Formats: sequence, C-alpha cells, structure tokens
Amino acid sequence: MDPMGNQTGLCADRVKCGHGRRLWSKIEEDALIVSLTNMVLEGWKSDNGFKVGFQRELEKGMRKKIPGTDLVASPHINSKIHVWKKEYGALPDLLSKSRIGWNSTTSMLEIEDEGV
Repeated sequence: MDPMGNQTGLCADRVKCGHGRRLWSKIEEDALIVSLTNMVLEGWKSDNGFKVGFQRELEKGMRKKIPGTDLVASPHINSKIHVWKKEYGALPDLLSKSRIGWNSTTSMLEIEDEGV
C-alpha cells in the first residue's frame, strides 16, 4: 500500500483488476464509512434500512470527499456494502454473546473463557 492508502502490486491499473472488479483504496473506504455515518446522523436510516434516495446522497458525499472519483452507487457502493455485510455480518451476533467483547484499544475481539 502506498502512502496515499492505495493498494499497489495487485495489478497495473489500481481502479480495475481482473474481471472488471474495482479495487478500493483505503481513502475511498474511509470516505464511504464517513459518508454512511453522516447519513445515519442526518436521519437517512430507518428501522428497515436506508430511506429512498440515500444512494444519490452517498454519491454526492463521496464526490465531496474525493473530487473526481468515478465511484457510483450501482455497482460500486452497493457491491462494497454487500461485501462488508458478508465479511462483518457475524460481528453483532458474536458481540451479543456473553464473555465476548470488543477491545477498542487493540481493535480486536476478546474472549473471557478460560477453556479457549
């Protein structure tokens, strides 16, 4: 990864690699997280997910944070959120269990079970 947070060495073109898949830089992922967080704080999230029109607002937020970006809601942002749900979807379930907690200093799960 270079100093700007871009992945290097994976393919010649940082934006697309392989079968039209887009590689996200650390800066882009961070901008998406900040944009999603801002949308929740601004009331775009309801009990059943985000309200209609949130994708357009996400694109606007991403363009403000990363001028000239080619990221669009479909397929880029939708795909990234889908991947995150798949990768991190089990965390809320794990954290709801007793004896499992989150250490914010080390950013790791902690298990309080002597038998493990």
